Amino acid sequence: MSFRGLRAAAAALALAVGLPVQAADLALVLVNSDCDSAGDLAGSGQAARFERELETAGFTVFAMQDGTGEELRAISRDFAAATDAEGQNRLVIVVSGHMAHTGSGNWLLGRDANRPDGFSVGAQGQSIDPLIALATQAQGQAVIMLAGTEGNTLRTGTALEPGLGSITAPQGVTLVQGDLKPMLIALRDGILRNDASYAVARDRAPRGVSYSGFLSPAIGLLTTRDDENQPIRPELGDFAYWNAVQDIGTEDAYEAYISRYPNGTFTADARARIEGLRNAPLRAAQEGEAALGLTRTARREVQRYLSILGFDPGGIDGIFGPATRKALTDWQTARRFDPDGYLDADQIKVLRAEGAAKVAALEAEAKERQAKIEAEDRDYWAQTGRGGTAGGLRAYLRRYPDGLFADRARRELTRIANQNAGNNGNSNGDNGQSDSPQARRMYNEARDADTVEAYSVFLREYPNSRYSADARRRMNELRQQNRDRSDQIAAQQEENVIAGNPVTRLLVERRLQQLGANPGPVDGQFDGATRRAIRQFQRNRGLTVTGYVTQATMVRLLAGG
Repeated sequence: MSFRGLRAAAAALALAVGLPVQAADLALVLVNSDCDSAGDLAGSGQAARFERELETAGFTVFAMQDGTGEELRAISRDFAAATDAEGQNRLVIVVSGHMAHTGSGNWLLGRDANRPDGFSVGAQGQSIDPLIALATQAQGQAVIMLAGTEGNTLRTGTALEPGLGSITAPQGVTLVQGDLKPMLIALRDGILRNDASYAVARDRAPRGVSYSGFLSPAIGLLTTRDDENQPIRPELGDFAYWNAVQDIGTEDAYEAYISRYPNGTFTADARARIEGLRNAPLRAAQEGEAALGLTRTARREVQRYLSILGFDPGGIDGIFGPATRKALTDWQTARRFDPDGYLDADQIKVLRAEGAAKVAALEAEAKERQAKIEAEDRDYWAQTGRGGTAGGLRAYLRRYPDGLFADRARRELTRIANQNAGNNGNSNGDNGQSDSPQARRMYNEARDADTVEAYSVFLREYPNSRYSADARRRMNELRQQNRDRSDQIAAQQEENVIAGNPVTRLLVERRLQQLGANPGPVDGQFDGATRRAIRQFQRNRGLTVTGYVTQATMVRLLAGG
């Protein structure tokens, strides 16, 4: 069941029709006690109790009891839309229910959450982080209350842990944590008392409730405005000095405030401003890159060029995480830019030009390499395979299993085997397997795949066919080549990450086709023909030949060759 106060509904209606919503005291109350796939928690009906206390104190309340993930996000968006970006609202945010966290974020899960993991949790609940970000817009006038989650039995998947992770109160925000019912008392008897500062509210806290963050002894949530909705000055000298310091706005001025008022109302703010001034260059770089509005595609392009130029971004996913920032910093250092890990328009131009030039050079090198390999291939065919003997054909295939004449050599060997079988009158004692069309078709499929596994499957089915000797010989050759299987296994696992879905596989096949390879049908299925085309592509570009789409292979495919 979900519900909202009448004033919250009116605010949402005003927003929906484009009317301005005047600054007001706002509250968001999210209490989830029921869960469809886990044990219920304490808190049934508590959202209504919090709503009554807050409405009595004059707050417009957005409240929800036992909402689904989608409902939690919808009411949170409505609450955010009603807040004033300039911090003119007093804000109270109450959150309770099944919680889960990763290393970098916390979520309140909807009642319909079912085995969320680090990749699906965003669709099954409401992130706590944007709610905290809203509170930072009302420094000194914002309270976040997070209830404990005893009895949290919801099971989580990969990269997600049950319960509430570590949360530090941001600058100017009061954080209250504890059990839900005692927190209601803390709200009523402390936070919502117009004669209580934050420090007094903390001192009045019932057992099981803790306070952190902004705990001024002079200011409380309801003492920061008078009847005319204007700021009051409980310590006039402190406030006046702070206003003067803000007008000057230098690091020395903020240091002077701290020196004069070491325990003042705005001491924490002064330290934060000093830190902000010291970090201004980095912040400017961050804001500059954000202003570029780089799309996901543009970010992938940056990562591809970094990788091509030898600076590993940790993946081509369009997400600038720590690995990409490290790669950018290294590239900037090498090119004598300020190494802050953030791009500006000029740097993007340099990176694109440098990356495009490197791609062109690599492709020219690949064409030269391919021409040399093909010339050697033709020469060896002339020496071995052209004579048409079984020994010469096998020698050619041992050296060039994916060569220009590989298919022709295999057809000739099949013809020779068929001819010999006819002459011998099926004397292999294989119960007719040697003449079986199914055996011939399955052998051709194993030969196209050209893997130990494929030949093993064929030999289990047709151990005595006319093709068995060739299958065993090739299987032994492959085993010799792949004695160290760790590299092959690693390449296969890497492909599962890089090209594990059908859409990406279709893209790989189309690129191979565009670059002159023959991957077989473009259907998203990596069959023997696709593996052969991948191996040829890797060999012609000097990459490690695995037949699997490694990150290096994908970078070269997507970068143009």
